[in-house]
Amino acid sequence: MSSFRLRTLAAVLSVLFLPGCESYERLKGELDRAERANEQLIDQYNRLQQRRDAQRAAVAISPGDIAGIEGAEVEDGGLSLGAGFLFNSGEAGLKSEQLPVLDEVAKMLKTKYSGQKIIVEGHTDNEPLEQVTGASEYNLKLGFERATNVFKYLNLKHGISQERVAIFSYGTSKPLSPETGHSPEGRKKNRRVVFRLSAHHY
Repeated sequence: MSSFRLRTLAAVLSVLFLPGCESYERLKGELDRAERANEQLIDQYNRLQQRRDAQRAAVAISPGDIAGIEGAEVEDGGLSLGAGFLFNSGEAGLKSEQLPVLDEVAKMLKTKYSGQKIIVEGHTDNEPLEQVTGASEYNLKLGFERATNVFKYLNLKHGISQERVAIFSYGTSKPLSPETGHSPEGRKKNRRVVFRLSAHHY
């Protein structure tokens, strides 16, 4: 067979196999992407599992623990105080006349639960404020500032250390009363600060 015919045959065969190679590379790329996506899903699942296990292991505050603390309620194993007790509407500064309530909370945390880490959550209502744009960001910031001021009081007045406390703001995202959240009573319930106890010791 002449060299010309060999070169022609090689060219024809390369053309025939080229689409197959392209398909293989494309499928391999898709498989690699699918494997990476699967690894991400597994990682997300493991994180959610760890979070759920941590929630299950959390130490629950009982109704007996909060006896004598004005305005306190038990919320999913946490101690909830209505923000109306502690703050003026739209403000993060603590009401001086309600500081004795936080003194009682601090007493409970330092005696009955002296070894547990503490989570302080800030929650707000969804009442629109005419002078504010970006209401979601505003409420997240307000919830965080309120929870932070509660911690600062516990730290400065009662010596509860920063290493023991984590601060979160949920803004409007975890309402106690989503069905009635647009009514004055529903908004009042949703404005709150919640203390939770981690199973982890500090």
